Amino acid sequence: MSIAVIIAAAGSGARLGGMKPKQFQLLGGRPVLAHTLEAFNRLDIIEEIIIAAPSEYIAHTWDIAARYGFNKVREIVPGGKNRAESVYAALKQLAANIVLIHDGARPFVSEELIKSIAQAAKHYGAAVVGIPLTDTIKEVNQQSQAVKTPDRQRFWCVQTPQGFTYEIISKAYAQGDKDGILESATDDSILVERIGATIQMVEGHPSNIKITTREDLLMGEIMLRSRA
Repeated sequence: MSIAVIIAAAGSGARLGGMKPKQFQLLGGRPVLAHTLEAFNRLDIIEEIIIAAPSEYIAHTWDIAARYGFNKVREIVPGGKNRAESVYAALKQLAANIVLIHDGARPFVSEELIKSIAQAAKHYGAAVVGIPLTDTIKEVNQQSQAVKTPDRQRFWCVQTPQGFTYEIISKAYAQGDKDGILESATDDSILVERIGATIQMVEGHPSNIKITTREDLLMGEIMLRSRA
């Protein structure tokens, strides 16, 4: 059963700042994207990688793949106006049995987690990595006043990778595109939920952080040094 990976790396990373989008900024002397790609490229179960990148960074992304020997990168497509459109453009370039979708700026994903989500996608058809909430959460009104305390045991913080059969994820994206709601889809599982598919949660790890702010980049440097 073939497994392909879509790396969503077309964002601008405005919250991080800097001259380049966050996925191309350096972490431990290498682009953030290089760390992300390495985790998938070295796994035997992964057959191909498709990257959605900003159109002006297509050549730069190919250079990263060549420089670090990421031989499983088969195609790099220009990203769309939002994350979902970027993933949809990449999805049209493959026909694998299982599709994993991962954030380009989430460089600390482990091999064990990738294998777990791939296995869950095979078994359940749709699976998402997440972390059960440990803090108390509050529902607030428009005046920032607390109105309700939901049971935190019913809530998870979602991460990536997310994994699906090609049949399910292609159907979900086609329907989302038809309904004109790709712009509001903040992750892939939202679209899968809309077609009535059941999604299995797979417990992730706190270290699987997404680089979004300067503080995240600093935390990433600390994590790299601790691993070394």
